[in-house]
Amino acid sequence: MMHSKLGMVFVFLLVLGLTALQAQTMYVKSKNGMQTAYTLRDVKNMTFSSGNLVVTKTTGSQHTYALNGFRYLNFENLTTDIVNAGKKDVATLLLYPNPVLEVLNIQFSDEQQHAFIIEIFSIEGRVVYREKLNPQNHVHQINVSALPKGFYLCKLNNGITKQSAQFLKQ
Repeated sequence: MMHSKLGMVFVFLLVLGLTALQAQTMYVKSKNGMQTAYTLRDVKNMTFSSGNLVVTKTTGSQHTYALNGFRYLNFENLTTDIVNAGKKDVATLLLYPNPVLEVLNIQFSDEQQHAFIIEIFSIEGRVVYREKLNPQNHVHQINVSALPKGFYLCKLNNGITKQSAQFLKQ
């Protein structure tokens, strides 16, 4: 009996540990089709200067990409946790225009009509905008003209479903 309980505790701790494993990955895909993946823990900093994206790794090596030469910059959160397995997402998120100059339209749908929190993060990970959205309005507009040029991550969270999309502020 005691051996069975210890086995159950071990399995519980193993599952708990596996769900905590996360790897943040950044992908840069050039227009020529070449894609480079970076684990964010290995990235020291990223800068946008003179029409280039410069990625500096913790090893000191640098990679430079011309802003007009790459197709996308994408961030992924790969996890071993399977939260929504077999479930259809209840919310969808669409950002337009992308790239944006002044007003970003955030379109979302939620079949269950939950209130959403929207957050916009800078490339450095700072929250630059946060607001609770009314689920009745499926298109929300945010004036982003005061934001500096660069890439941003927009996250939508209703406590059940989390969606994210990135956009470029010109």
